Amino acid sequence: MLVARRTSYDDLDARIAKTAQNRDLLLAVLDHPDLPLHNNAMELAARRRVRKRDVSFGPQSRAGAQAWDTFQTLAATAAKLGVRMYHYLRDRCMHPATTPSLADHIQERSRAAVCASA
Repeated sequence: MLVARRTSYDDLDARIAKTAQNRDLLLAVLDHPDLPLHNNAMELAARRRVRKRDVSFGPQSRAGAQAWDTFQTLAATAAKLGVRMYHYLRDRCMHPATTPSLADHIQERSRAAVCASA
């Protein structure tokens, strides 16, 4: 058993002991596989932002930073709604009158959730 091991490295032994204390809590996911392993969506969104900044050496202006934030928010919202971002932007540019906005998608999803829970 991993959490019962002893090594010759004191810091590692302390970490193993600490993990052993939380064993039941850590294994609770096996009893409830439908629960997410974490609930920190904001942390994931921030990570995406940091990865983009690192790869492209950051925005060059205040307006550039605002544009990044706007498009990353749109992309995240579209992904949550199951909307493909490229197709959404293309359709909104070419057929704005007939392409629903993301706000319309959100309202539709909310209505569906309310009807399902009633």
